[in-house]
Amino acid sequence: MLSITATNFGVNPSDIQIKEYHEQNLLVLEGDISVDTTAAEYASIRPMKLTVADLPFAKSRIGTALVNAASEGVNYCTLAKVWIADKNTICIGKIIPYKSLGSYTIHLNTMLIPVNNAGQVALNSMKTYVPQFNKGTGDAVEVYTVETPHWMMFVLKASNLVFDSDDQTVEIQLPGFPSDISINPPIIYNENLWSNLGSKRYPATLRNGILTISKDGAADEPANVGTKFTRMIVVRDNN
Repeated sequence: MLSITATNFGVNPSDIQIKEYHEQNLLVLEGDISVDTTAAEYASIRPMKLTVADLPFAKSRIGTALVNAASEGVNYCTLAKVWIADKNTICIGKIIPYKSLGSYTIHLNTMLIPVNNAGQVALNSMKTYVPQFNKGTGDAVEVYTVETPHWMMFVLKASNLVFDSDDQTVEIQLPGFPSDISINPPIIYNENLWSNLGSKRYPATLRNGILTISKDGAADEPANVGTKFTRMIVVRDNN
């Protein structure tokens, strides 16, 4: 776990549980942070900061975290910038349009690398999984991962999802998927070219190789919504 000693945005650091894996030139973070936009501390700072134990490098390139929120019964998702400012500080960009919502959740599924770092690039191999539908259906569904003993990148793409008429879910079995992976990936889609609140999302869970996507009260999609997708970075428990 990442050892967090302080925050500057009104959240008790002991309430934040962030998994971490690091090498000399890589830091992988995974975990949720609930942000209260009504807190006095939140209003007066920019960016949000986590004060942590010594990091493997003192300054990083900018990475990203997913940010989830809800407004008037609609689930939204956008990105926040994440970067290492010094050996003991991780910065997270505030989501200005979400201030009026009262709260939002930052999901760190983040990879950070140092600035001014040069070296030979070593690519990891992609592994594909053949989806099997237990409930609902989908078209052009593609699932693949990049897997190491210490972390995983999980990707799903689908041109269309049809939810089960009884419980409004799509349940997808992924034979051979690692049993140690347990995540809640937002399935992201866009109805407009631009929205102040970001993209829309379906909540989902991935447990024991079964991905369950919930419609969660969302309206029926209009035609030509485009690809639904997710990309999640996971720190493996056995790292």
